[in-house]
Amino acid sequence: MISLVQLLREAQGSPKAVILAGAPGAGKGYILRGLDLGGLKVLNVDNIYIEKLKQANVSLDLKNATPEERSEQAKQMAASNKKFKGDIAATIEGKQSFILDGTAASYNSTVKLKNELDEAGYDVFMLYVYTDLQRSLSQNQDRYIKSGGEDRSLAPAIVMRTWKNVTDNLPKYADLFGNNFVAVANTLDDKMQDIDKIINKYLKPFTPQGTKPKTPAQQKKSDERKAQDKEEIQTMLSDDFIYDVIEYTMSKEEAQIRLKQFLSK
Repeated sequence: MISLVQLLREAQGSPKAVILAGAPGAGKGYILRGLDLGGLKVLNVDNIYIEKLKQANVSLDLKNATPEERSEQAKQMAASNKKFKGDIAATIEGKQSFILDGTAASYNSTVKLKNELDEAGYDVFMLYVYTDLQRSLSQNQDRYIKSGGEDRSLAPAIVMRTWKNVTDNLPKYADLFGNNFVAVANTLDDKMQDIDKIINKYLKPFTPQGTKPKTPAQQKKSDERKAQDKEEIQTMLSDDFIYDVIEYTMSKEEAQIRLKQFLSK
């Protein structure tokens, strides 16, 4: 079987960049596992972050972090992002084809990156993997234990916020990437669709302890933001919303064919 790296070497033309998008636990690797990626370069800030946390002797069970650990986590994430941006810049400068394995939760940052890649002469493709909120939270919650402590479990509030942003970005990414966009759905068959039940099961048991008290004004603003987020997420859990999302998707096999065609053209 010829690998995608071989196809890239044989193909004449622009370097290729594949941007992965999807919430934590969506299963982006599940799509890529069906392809022979050979030595194609993969850039992932999580790999850098995990290594830095280990070097700092900070547990990867981030959902149960102490205030001191949360402070160290923030420090290491800042350092990881700095190195990650440098790795991306060096890869683009070297005109190397690569896969960017992330969530693409920030639409503005993704637009900026796509523009940079376009200007550098890259062909750019997005593979988007949609999953339901429960699966995203469940996969995150179990990741630390299932990996034997080698992979991180994020704070569930961060996972839920990321899921919301990524899901909200789906139609915008479909418009932005046009024909160079494919989406796949990877969801639970029997999923929870009540936001309060999801919060009680996945978020409340891991409420951060020892946080700095908020002023009344800060607490009011926080409560208002949480109420708005809950309302928006509840809408995104509705059958009508999910049906609209599924309309954008194709099968795993179709997505793999489209991705392979992009890399070999």
